[in-house]
Amino acid sequence: MTEKTTLSRRALVAGSAMLAAGPAFAATATGPTPIARLWAEAQGLASQLSAHRGAITAAATRTGASTPGWMRLGGEANAIAEQRYGKLVAILQETPKNQGDLAIIAKVSQDSDIQMGARLWASEKLAAATLALSA
Repeated sequence: MTEKTTLSRRALVAGSAMLAAGPAFAATATGPTPIARLWAEAQGLASQLSAHRGAITAAATRTGASTPGWMRLGGEANAIAEQRYGKLVAILQETPKNQGDLAIIAKVSQDSDIQMGARLWASEKLAAATLALSA
């Protein structure tokens, strides 16, 4: 009997994000860039948050689409999600060192939590990062 494994859409997206971030991890002689480190930490927190996905979805459904569901929760789910959000904001505040960093900033600017809140600011940060890297 063989074991069948299926990939979820979430796993595929996370894998794609890690592949896109790969150049940022290998691009500097001193190790990963600050953006790459923050991205890895945010991805780790997202993995921890998946255990609370049902509660987050239920909270979002009750409160409408104006704020992420985790903002309406307390306890561990809120703490993890808040840490993750802080990492995403920190990424947007960093200056990219390479194309991998820019790819990460682009992904962060499209993150659903960012889109529900600091969407315009994130777009401005992405534009500034693009210009900074091209200079």
